[in-house]
Amino acid sequence: MKKFLCLIILFSISPVWILAQQETKIKKSQIIENIGGKDYYLHFVKQGETLFEIAKVYDLTVNDIFSTNPESAEGIRPGQILKIPVKVMQEKNTANTNSESEYFFHIVKSKETLYGISRKYGVEINDIKSLNPEMGEYPKEGETIKIPVRKNSENPDENVWEGVIVKHIVKPGETLYGIAKQYNVTIGEILNANAGLNDQLKEGMEILIPNQVDEKELAEYKKVEDKKAKFDEHTIVSGETLYRIAANYGVSIDTLKNYNSGLTEILTVGQIILIPKINQKENFIYHTPDKKEKLQDIADQYGVNYYQLLALNPGIHKKVAKRQIIKIPVKIRESVVITVDENDNIEKKDIKSPCERIEQNMKATYNVALMLPLFLEELDSLETAKVEDRHELSNLVSFWFLQFYEGFLMAVDSLKEAGMNLNLFVYDVDNSSEKINKVLHTSELSSMDLIIGPFYSESFKKMAAFAKTYEIKIVNPLSTREEILHGNPYVYKVKPGESYQIDNIVSFIRDQYSESNVVIVRHNKYKYQADVSYIRNFLNTNRNSGIYIKNNKIIDELIEAETNKVFTENILFDIKALSENVLDSTFIRNTVKEVIYVNDSTTGLKMNLSLFRKNIVIAFSEDKVFTQEILSQLNKLQLDHNITLLIIPEWNDYQDTETKHLLNLEVHCFTSALVDFNNYRTKQWVLNFRNKYKTEPTANKYAFDGFDIAWYFLNALYLYGGSFEQCISDYNIDLIQSKFEFEQIPGNGYQNTYWNIGKFFDYNFIKVKN
Repeated sequence: MKKFLCLIILFSISPVWILAQQETKIKKSQIIENIGGKDYYLHFVKQGETLFEIAKVYDLTVNDIFSTNPESAEGIRPGQILKIPVKVMQEKNTANTNSESEYFFHIVKSKETLYGISRKYGVEINDIKSLNPEMGEYPKEGETIKIPVRKNSENPDENVWEGVIVKHIVKPGETLYGIAKQYNVTIGEILNANAGLNDQLKEGMEILIPNQVDEKELAEYKKVEDKKAKFDEHTIVSGETLYRIAANYGVSIDTLKNYNSGLTEILTVGQIILIPKINQKENFIYHTPDKKEKLQDIADQYGVNYYQLLALNPGIHKKVAKRQIIKIPVKIRESVVITVDENDNIEKKDIKSPCERIEQNMKATYNVALMLPLFLEELDSLETAKVEDRHELSNLVSFWFLQFYEGFLMAVDSLKEAGMNLNLFVYDVDNSSEKINKVLHTSELSSMDLIIGPFYSESFKKMAAFAKTYEIKIVNPLSTREEILHGNPYVYKVKPGESYQIDNIVSFIRDQYSESNVVIVRHNKYKYQADVSYIRNFLNTNRNSGIYIKNNKIIDELIEAETNKVFTENILFDIKALSENVLDSTFIRNTVKEVIYVNDSTTGLKMNLSLFRKNIVIAFSEDKVFTQEILSQLNKLQLDHNITLLIIPEWNDYQDTETKHLLNLEVHCFTSALVDFNNYRTKQWVLNFRNKYKTEPTANKYAFDGFDIAWYFLNALYLYGGSFEQCISDYNIDLIQSKFEFEQIPGNGYQNTYWNIGKFFDYNFIKVKN
């Protein structure tokens, strides 16, 4: 048990808030009261006072005030009384300058060094080392380290920073985040260049911005960037030829030689050549031979098909004369066109979309936040010695979402083994406003590429607003409420909405039961009217208007039923009349029928069923009593009719239903999650889960949800980078219990539209291909 608890705590990140306040006229309270055995100042909040200023006066952190006044995390108001802990203040007076309340986080990027980081934030290397004793001599990419807050109130010396320092005059409405983004620096860099600065900015305030490029360096930088915009750099590898390179990039050899002085057909491994970015208007380039050549040799040199070459150059036979221009077929690369200076003699060039930069995307490092309701405070107070029953332990609220976390880690481990560079930050976030506010104050949160959770609605609402501000994609794992998508294009809702069931069902019937008799049943004529109309119009338009049934088949059915006449399909079938035209067929209309059960009852239902073809009955029901009634009556009718029942909307409450009814009617219904335990890959995954966590993964504990969500979104990040929303229309990846097919509602977030259709068969509920 102790080992297990450590695992959770290892991934739990305690949020820390940067404290840096400006001078204030707030007076320290003279009132001290002993409450619960501890001494507190009683501070009466006045108009205009902020938590930052109050904390400064008492030499505390904002988190210290939050800890004794949790309601203050939502804001303070004039007249409010705050309990200021005297003991904490005294401890702060004796603490060293690098106390844990005076640092923020930095995530180490590729090739960063301690020297570079120290100059980035204007602090000493030794100060960074003292805050990070476990770091070692060299920080690792993706590692999160602490950076001390710079306290020196004097103007910073430019020599301690990477670049020059410029002055910025605060404009109305500006924020630290917006200014940092404007100058391409972090908030931490600005804070350390302006000791005492906080987020209470005033118009006209002068702020120093460090790490800016001077004019000369900027000019050189622009030259380099300009070159990158107009050229690709290609590094020669073993076996490459100039001809193959020209064909791959869609650029002629003459063009390559024009932009690479001294370039010849003799290449060396590691040699770098510039590839001008041109706009391919045609699917060919030109080749001009210096001597007489065979057409087959030219095809071999460029790696193209001889007959394609022949078709593109009609009139040219086996040999090509010196200086005779021929066309070489190449593929046109699709992309976005960049405009370059017309005087450069360099044409426009296509840049690959995020969906085509897979190799580049796979080299990047991604930061992902997972926000789970772990209720760790419950575990902190747990006396394991008193827990005798393991089942009793598993019922604790702290274990409700543990399998989601374990399933999520299964995907993380697999992707890391595949080479993904991933930093996973796990937070304990439930329905507590104090917890979500602490997480929102963590310095590393704004650097996330993806946020999964929180699970509770109010916490998710706050985090979604944060994600929208910082343009971070955020996934809601379990909510069915569509309002979470409104006005926020960064939200992804995994659970499909009921409105998409109708699209799924009409496509399913059109493809699987194009010639079946479709009957819609609902309790009254007022509810589900729009859905019923849509189903009728769609199926009546997208299926054949009628079908032909052979008369000899109808005769056989009548003989088996021991009757000479029967009225069905709105036709009176007479065995005598049919026998006179035994080799002919009878035309039956293939339109959707409807039964209003409160008016038509079982008689109306029976009248609309077909005796000669399969009946697909669609029952709209959210009422358990009505559902049971339909099941019972259809089960009687199925003795003489071939019936399959589809229940809409999602229906999981069949615990009290007779199993024989479900099986006899082959009941189909929608479910957002359905695991096929006969699938080989699912069996392997379950086996791996058992071996790793010594327990059985179950759907009601969200093990499969955790894996599917991680597998889908982390793979999307890995393959397509932070702009994966541009690629998901063609992104299809195998999951365990469902599929994700996201559709964006204009101006809003992304909704999963896919529903599983399952049916009862052979005493199991199995997935139907749809």
